[in-house]
Amino acid sequence: MGKSLSKYRSKAYQLQGGRCVYCGVVMWTVDCAAFANRHGLTLPLARRLQCTAEHLQPRRDGGSDSCENIAAACLACNLRRHKRRRTSPSPEEYRALVRRRVSRRAWHPMQVFERGLI
Repeated sequence: MGKSLSKYRSKAYQLQGGRCVYCGVVMWTVDCAAFANRHGLTLPLARRLQCTAEHLQPRRDGGSDSCENIAAACLACNLRRHKRRRTSPSPEEYRALVRRRVSRRAWHPMQVFERGLI
């Protein structure tokens, strides 16, 4: 990841209070093992909650690595959004979909909900 992309991700992480722009889960940026230990999670589950730089308009659709186009998203949300077939849903559409599933406690594994990370 380039310096500016990393800087924009860090800025978004701070502005969002360390929570994913889509699902609202608490994320980590530096030490996966410490995060997992602090919250009683397995390492594979904690890895899904890593903070990533999310391109609101995907690069494949002409999005840039600019501050305005970067949000902080957990790895799980970021990967799922961009696995869509042709075009990724808009950030607003995707957030609504994710929040509906979160409200049913169906987006992340149950341990995330039980430990109050969302």
